[in-house]
Amino acid sequence: MLLAIDTSTEWIGIGLSDEHQVVFDHIWRTDNHHTVGLVPAIKYFMHNSGVSMSDLDALAAAIGPGSFTSLRIGLSVIKGLSFALNLPVVGVPSLDILAHGQPLLDLPMIALLHAGRGRLAYQRYAVEGGKWTDMTEISVNDPKELAATIDSPVYVCGEMTEQERQIIGRKWKTVKLAPPSACVRQPAVLCELARQKLQNGETDDVNLLSPIYLHTASAIPEV
Repeated sequence: MLLAIDTSTEWIGIGLSDEHQVVFDHIWRTDNHHTVGLVPAIKYFMHNSGVSMSDLDALAAAIGPGSFTSLRIGLSVIKGLSFALNLPVVGVPSLDILAHGQPLLDLPMIALLHAGRGRLAYQRYAVEGGKWTDMTEISVNDPKELAATIDSPVYVCGEMTEQERQIIGRKWKTVKLAPPSACVRQPAVLCELARQKLQNGETDDVNLLSPIYLHTASAIPEV
């Protein structure tokens, strides 16, 4: 069994899967109560699924970008479990989780999430080899600045407020907005991407695993 945790933003996600099926997949929004809610939720869903810690064979965590404080909380829990249970750990970029949960399209895609202070962190993807592949580095801009960079048809998905959807969606001739149901990161996708890395022998050194931090003037702040 692989346990996966995503605390990139105010949306927390936890998932559990084996090589054949998803055991549970749960997301919820919290007012920065990651420390209070995460561990009890893991215990609750594992207990209700009839799974014990001894059934786990690997761990995975979303590594950002996102709220640096929130990400560190999730990574701290994963690292603690790894040390206690002697389990391998896999880190997966948060925007990859969002991107790989989208339908394959002929359009390129922008995947985004909230970066604090009214800004959005985003990355551009395209379908290559039957899967979404990142084509650019991660950028951080406010919604108007992001909209100004769009000059050709593109699919946009990710956490957006009503106002942000309106600003980006005004470029209706070039922007196809994903429905809200497709704009949250799914823990089951995190499980799947992590399992693929494990099968390829790609694990992370638990001592070195850390959040993606954007070293720019507009880097994602702690919230």
